[in-house]
Amino acid sequence: MAKTQFSDGLRNLALIRASGSTARVLNLALVFERFGSSGEFVASPMFRCQRLNRALILKHALRPHERVLFERPEPHTTKIVFPFSPTELGIGGASVMFGEKQFDAVFRKAVGESLDEDDYAADFELLCVLHEAPSFDPFLLREQLRRTGREPARCFFDISTADIARMLKFVAADIEPLTNLAFGATGRRAEKLSMRLSEKLMTDENAQLLDPLRETLRLGPAEYREGVFAWKGFLYYRWLLQEMAGRHDEFSASFKACPVISSDRGVRAEVDRQRRDVLRRTDLVLRRASAAMTEYGGAFAAFARGEANVFRGFLLEAPARFAPLGEAIGAVKHIHSFWDYRFPAQSAVKLEAEEAQEILQEFDKMLAGIELVREAEHEEVMLL
Repeated sequence: MAKTQFSDGLRNLALIRASGSTARVLNLALVFERFGSSGEFVASPMFRCQRLNRALILKHALRPHERVLFERPEPHTTKIVFPFSPTELGIGGASVMFGEKQFDAVFRKAVGESLDEDDYAADFELLCVLHEAPSFDPFLLREQLRRTGREPARCFFDISTADIARMLKFVAADIEPLTNLAFGATGRRAEKLSMRLSEKLMTDENAQLLDPLRETLRLGPAEYREGVFAWKGFLYYRWLLQEMAGRHDEFSASFKACPVISSDRGVRAEVDRQRRDVLRRTDLVLRRASAAMTEYGGAFAAFARGEANVFRGFLLEAPARFAPLGEAIGAVKHIHSFWDYRFPAQSAVKLEAEEAQEILQEFDKMLAGIELVREAEHEEVMLL
């Protein structure tokens, strides 16, 4: 099993914990540290194997030296990191990548050869689900696991601390209309209160500061918890869409202009076709995802006008919307992230034909499988 200490200047595990994206890192070590002794964690863990429940699971872009570990290497895989200490991540850990040649033997040894066969099979099946997921976004992931009959404890589905810090100003501005309704605040006081409210909403849903909102929504304890989870989901997606919209024009220009090195005219033509398909579908995804947010906007506007029942009903029905929305946003974010990884700032943007085809095929396959894309393309066919 590979040691993951990152002494070569790459991010160490402590930095992943501090700055890792919600969508790319499933930080079970942190969940264990915070909630490992809680009743809900003990009753409904993510995995049956305790060592897996203390791991970090990452969406990982293969590096050139790692490709030899695979029979059929793809641009991305899932990396499972077992920290040497779940509370001292700076000392590193041991890792294995899903699909590498020796995966079965290495993974079996890592989780414990004495693990019950049924437990091992269940955990391996769950790992396959995580590997296939385009993102570890907690709102998408929770719905995908529910569809397979799994319901791990709520503590496994939180936005990362780093992402919360990045999105607090956005959330504060977004929910400011509520401070007047629930607290009677205006002007500078409303602005300050919105920032405090956003922090509590994203990190401590049971905070006393949120009591007026809880009372306004007229939700029981269980419904309130689910409702706030749904609200956080839509705030997270709205923030992501805003971030991605600013990035997408830059990505599109770089992606479109990237030279592909090949002497074969047919290969170049095929790469150009694939490139056009990817750009068309990423544009389509962002348009459809933005349109899907209009329903949230209408329900929230009604809430800000004092029509709490409209927003309450929307929140309680919201989780069903997370799978198509999270899948779509996660796919485009994945593409943006890979392009940034493959071509860091100031680097030359060019690809050999073989690598270009491999990357484009992965992008196209991912986008073609998205529910929002399938629906839109079906509608286009029906109009012909």
